[in-house]
Amino acid sequence: MGDKHLIVKKNNRAGLLTLNRSGALNAISYEMFGQLSEALEDWQDDPQIYGVVLDSAGGKAFCAGGDIREVHKRGQEDPKLAAAFLRREYEYNWQLDRFTKPHISLMNGLVLGGGVGISLYGTHRVAGQNFSLAMPETAIGFIPDIGASWFLGHLPYSTGLYLALTGLSINRADAYKLGLVTHCIDEKHFSEIKCAISEGLPVDTLLDDLHMAPGKGNFPKLASWIEAVFSASTVDEIFERAKALGDKNDGWSLSVLDQLREKSPTSLHLAFKLWKKGRKMNLQAALQMEYGVVCNLLRQEDFYEGIRAMVLDKDKSAQWQPDSISDVSITRLEALFENNWGELHLPKGKHVGD
Repeated sequence: MGDKHLIVKKNNRAGLLTLNRSGALNAISYEMFGQLSEALEDWQDDPQIYGVVLDSAGGKAFCAGGDIREVHKRGQEDPKLAAAFLRREYEYNWQLDRFTKPHISLMNGLVLGGGVGISLYGTHRVAGQNFSLAMPETAIGFIPDIGASWFLGHLPYSTGLYLALTGLSINRADAYKLGLVTHCIDEKHFSEIKCAISEGLPVDTLLDDLHMAPGKGNFPKLASWIEAVFSASTVDEIFERAKALGDKNDGWSLSVLDQLREKSPTSLHLAFKLWKKGRKMNLQAALQMEYGVVCNLLRQEDFYEGIRAMVLDKDKSAQWQPDSISDVSITRLEALFENNWGELHLPKGKHVGD
């Protein structure tokens, strides 16, 4: 497919976008976000284009998110350079949400972080047989962002908080039941879908006919366990509830506790606070809030230490500051919500689904 990281094409009635960085799990660079934005802008007013299809090259990942190595490098040079990357990413998420034509994401493999942002806000989200979704940012001293405080905040019960804090992945059956994907269709049909959209065939009829029942998933079993632990009123109480349950639920609580202990304590508190606030917000407000928080996180040690431990050295032994959830002060958390780097440019517009 050549050496371009994003393939942009027109084929009859379809605009075709292909992520082409399989060696980097199709992580999206600053340049790629700009190209995605330019393509949507061009196709929004192009009368020939009926809809846009987004897919990816390589079989392991649809998209591992924004290029965290690039963000890390920019941030070490100047945190404002990293903030500019995230600004472009967030503004693209909003542009996609306001895009008024069908936008179909064909996803197979890993969908992480920013990979959710470039698909969730489109009209149609198709999960292949190996689809797996996660928001793993607390493991790198960051927060579930790109509007996660809004979309995780609006999932039923405490499900979104569980996903935000643990960073654990869900399969397509659970993603479908939660409304994070709209259709379950095996990858062997993806070319057929692209061809049909190129001919301008009605997208809803097309995808509904190809959709297959995804099965029960894991949440019917986990739902009551998740609620028992994550309906707590504080992060400290979540830890206490998990400890108290111990191995009473097939060891699930203990495994969750192990997951939480690996995460940045500051990130856990922030993710909890964002989730609570996001439940009362619309997407626009959530993106603005998150941008203020991440700009401040780019000036903190945990993010750079998390990238070192999980991405660069891969020793998985981050030294968090502070290293205990009980040592994260309310004053410090409140300071991270103070946005003095300006707001995002999120123009008004109406989504086709509004």
